[in-house]
Amino acid sequence: MRQATQFLYIYFLKPILFLFPADSVHTFFLHTGHILGKYSIFKKILKSLWAYADKSLEQNICGLDFKNPIGLSAGFDYDGDLVEILPSIGFGFNTVGTLTYEPYNGNPAPMLERLPKSRALLVNKGFKNNGVKSVLSSFSENQSMAPRGVSIGSTNKPYTDFQEMLHDIEKGFREAENFDNFDYYELNISCPNLLNLQNLKEQLASPTGLRQALEILAGLNLKRPVFIKMPLERTEGEINEMLDVASEYYFISGLIFSNLAKDRTNTAFDQNEIQNAGKGNFSGKPVTEKSNAMLHYVYKTFGKRFILVGVGGVFTAEDAYKKIRLGATLVQMITGMVFMGPQQIGIINKELAELLKRDGYKNISEAIGTLN
Repeated sequence: MRQATQFLYIYFLKPILFLFPADSVHTFFLHTGHILGKYSIFKKILKSLWAYADKSLEQNICGLDFKNPIGLSAGFDYDGDLVEILPSIGFGFNTVGTLTYEPYNGNPAPMLERLPKSRALLVNKGFKNNGVKSVLSSFSENQSMAPRGVSIGSTNKPYTDFQEMLHDIEKGFREAENFDNFDYYELNISCPNLLNLQNLKEQLASPTGLRQALEILAGLNLKRPVFIKMPLERTEGEINEMLDVASEYYFISGLIFSNLAKDRTNTAFDQNEIQNAGKGNFSGKPVTEKSNAMLHYVYKTFGKRFILVGVGGVFTAEDAYKKIRLGATLVQMITGMVFMGPQQIGIINKELAELLKRDGYKNISEAIGTLN
């Protein structure tokens, strides 16, 4: 059924969906998923059709049980509409947000565009969300077998100074600590689509800015593990400086590589598409090469200090497997699902299990970092 759905999606449904604005299609699927997630019958049907389970894919990470390593990245389900349905279509974990202390309606439309030849999405939401308290109040405790995360960042507004922005992030985490319906945090320090980046000399994605943020979070005694969403287009030296800082804070469990691509000279782009692309930055294949290089470097340099999560250009099991063999314990995706269809999560997991068996691994944890 997964292969049949894939054929129908790619050759029939996707051509129709791509006739409509990406923002409208995204909103439609958020609403549809929210409704379907309310009914156990729909969840059971989707699970039987698409999800795939195998013992070789299971891991315990930070005390959380992951049935498989494929997760939905932050940036798709920004208000938690899909938290009930995502495990049923095969995701091993999922992240809500990025959430901010104050609500934000999003940057001017269009916030999404498709670049089919480049296998990319242009993204310009700027942390569109209803605010931490409103979103976390809207869904129940996590009863699924899939860990649920919450990404938190700074509200997309001008700040008078860097300390004001740090205080806003602190308030977001403090508010989130009042809820027990999620399992881990992501700290988004690197979204390139924010207004506040234009008004401050100091940045979160710098050694001094990151240290100030982590000092504040250290004082909150957070009760869940924290993963940092890292920037893409930085040198090894710049990443090294930030991770030297992050490694000092025990509550930082892991790193996510990486956020959106900004460089429009990236060779992954089709030249006609990139010349006509609007305002924003890019997910999908333009992220792959640099993200993979950072996974390789950080795993080799910092060893097992950090749990690494690979994101960017995951369309197939081979894409996910490469990130794992470069050092990723978990893998996230969005663009691959948009281009290939929701059944692709189950296909990736099934083929991952086959790749592990082919290479003689009994569990996916044995494959982590084997290309280093």
